[in-house]
Amino acid sequence: MKHTVWITLIIAAVVVNVAAELVFYFGGVTIAMFYRIVLITGITIISAIFVGAIFLVGVLEAEKPLSGNVRDTLGADKKTD
Repeated sequence: MKHTVWITLIIAAVVVNVAAELVFYFGGVTIAMFYRIVLITGITIISAIFVGAIFLVGVLEAEKPLSGNVRDTLGADKKTD
């Protein structure tokens, strides 16, 4: 997960700075460095949340049910004899 977040941080930094330079070149509008940093941080944090969620879903899918006697449970899965 750490590698994915680092890769996203690097990609976000490159994409945001290239986009800001293109906006300056074609539109003449300067985007301040503070807003660039906020965009990069936001993209990285959102990516970390999604990567973490995907990781948790993967762990849940790998979980195996416990084997045991059904008579020991108290839930709805208890068999009626």
